[in-house]
Amino acid sequence: MKKYVFVGSVGVGKTSLFNALMGDYELARKTQAVDYNLMGGIDTPGEFFSHPHLYKAMISTTTEAEIIIYVHSAEDQICRLPRGILDIYNNKTIVTVITKVDLPDVDLPAVRKVLVECGLKEPFLEINTQDPKDVQMVADYLKNLGVEIK
Repeated sequence: MKKYVFVGSVGVGKTSLFNALMGDYELARKTQAVDYNLMGGIDTPGEFFSHPHLYKAMISTTTEAEIIIYVHSAEDQICRLPRGILDIYNNKTIVTVITKVDLPDVDLPAVRKVLVECGLKEPFLEINTQDPKDVQMVADYLKNLGVEIK
């Protein structure tokens, strides 16, 4: 079973997706610490990603995973990836999920362009974490990469 880890800024929907993949669509609480599930999933606090002094914690947490799932909000047209972070993970599969695509005034082409400019590669999985069909699409994609989902 391959391990996978969710990374991304605060409030982008990492925990909502992490929980939804396990069938829990309840309102997610703010992640205060690294959370693990029985299927090899790791959810990290957004602060790991957003504050340079916590990059070491993010890097040490992600070393256990073969797949890194970068979660980015469709509301955000700024790439929040720490500079050079993808170079550290050249031996890992990176999956990009764009959340909150259901919100009004979202400009997905602009978000996709920003992500490509940051060095992320398509496909980008564009989802609403509260839509079971979207969550199933992510689950199927991860299953094809060797991840066991519930």
